[in-house]
Amino acid sequence: MKLDLPVMLIVLALTAVAQNLLPGLPGSPLKIPFLSGVAVYYALNRPQVMALVAALWAGWLTDSAGGLPGLCTTSFLFLLALLLRPMRHILLNGCFIGVSMTTSGVALALALWQLAWARLVLPGSAWRVAGDLVLLLPSGAIAGATAYSLACTLDRFAGNVKEKAEG
Repeated sequence: MKLDLPVMLIVLALTAVAQNLLPGLPGSPLKIPFLSGVAVYYALNRPQVMALVAALWAGWLTDSAGGLPGLCTTSFLFLLALLLRPMRHILLNGCFIGVSMTTSGVALALALWQLAWARLVLPGSAWRVAGDLVLLLPSGAIAGATAYSLACTLDRFAGNVKEKAEG
């Protein structure tokens, strides 16, 4: 028996809690994007339908908890799930460097998307805003890779995916 939905709900719940309990960037409304790492995992490793469902839930959780306009993050992650699908083999399907670079880029693009969509203005000068966005690169990579690893581990533990043979 596959446990796809329970694993997805557990991963989404844990990453939503982490994203909302951990403080965002200092003096900025931007949060560290754990939930986008879940969307990246499902887009790269699971069937398209599951990727789209995970993207919709992760986006809705981000928008509702972050006070963003409806469909802001949801639309971004939905498009991300569609765009990452053809790149499954290019990103080496689980290679840590590929996952870290992807989640880092997604964190930066998501922050820019949210700022543009919500017409949020970060306090401070343009240098301060640029600094906040640069800080999102390593934090997005760490948070995204953590969420990706959590989803991958729970899926393997539940028997939803099989370990790839080496060599």
